[in-house]
Amino acid sequence: MTGVRANGSVSTGQKECPFCAETIKAAAIKCRYCGSDLLPPAEDEKDVRDEVAAPEESEAGAADSEADETDTEPQAEVEGEGENEERAGFAERWLGDGNRVLTAVLGVLVLVAGGLLWLAVDMASNDDVAPGGELTAAGSRAAIMEHSVGLAQTVMSYQAASAEKDIAAAKKLMTPAMQKEYDKTLPGEDKRKEQADLGIKVDAEVAPLSEEGAKAAEEGKACVDEDCAASIISATEESAKVLLFVNQSATAPKTKNTVVSPTWEVLTLVKDDGGWLISEMKAAS
Repeated sequence: MTGVRANGSVSTGQKECPFCAETIKAAAIKCRYCGSDLLPPAEDEKDVRDEVAAPEESEAGAADSEADETDTEPQAEVEGEGENEERAGFAERWLGDGNRVLTAVLGVLVLVAGGLLWLAVDMASNDDVAPGGELTAAGSRAAIMEHSVGLAQTVMSYQAASAEKDIAAAKKLMTPAMQKEYDKTLPGEDKRKEQADLGIKVDAEVAPLSEEGAKAAEEGKACVDEDCAASIISATEESAKVLLFVNQSATAPKTKNTVVSPTWEVLTLVKDDGGWLISEMKAAS
């Protein structure tokens, strides 16, 4: 029996010898009829081929992986360069050149410095005023005393020869109400003419406190700042009351008579258009 079926096909588990065409076992590697050497079974051949191909595929895969990594690394560098360029472009768009940035920074610093200066001035101004409105800053109080000295000396001084001029100058330093009270103290027209003929002159000087100031006063010099006998009774930003010791002397050159009248005067001042005016003036009781 050759193992050939009626339809001419070979039974399962058998094969034809390629040399003598006799039917032999599928696993046979040597034909029992013609003695020819045969190739291993097809499955073995496939396994052998797979084993041979596997290393080739592994080497090919490794080569492909290395090629992919090689291709990827330059691509990553390119992408990094693109991000850097994009960031640089963003910075240039928003910041501009160096001069523009420096100008912006300086502008911000100037604004901050201005705000801090305003805050410091505001705080200092608030510290100058007590809760009841009384001025507490030494500089502000000293300025009021100095101003009151000048007002008192101008208003209480008088020369008969230039009476109209002196009276007009004094009234500029008074409120309207005080001007009316001042007119009541002035001599009449006839008396002024008589005084002018005698050359009467009235000088008012706030007394000095120091010996040096007293010697200077004898030479006709006025007291200076803190050396003046002046003291604030009360002072706010809109009004003040000041006590002064005034030496008022009247001289008549033709009669060679001199009359000195020291007196304590209380001046009440009010703020008007940024300056101080006398609203009341009376002898201290």
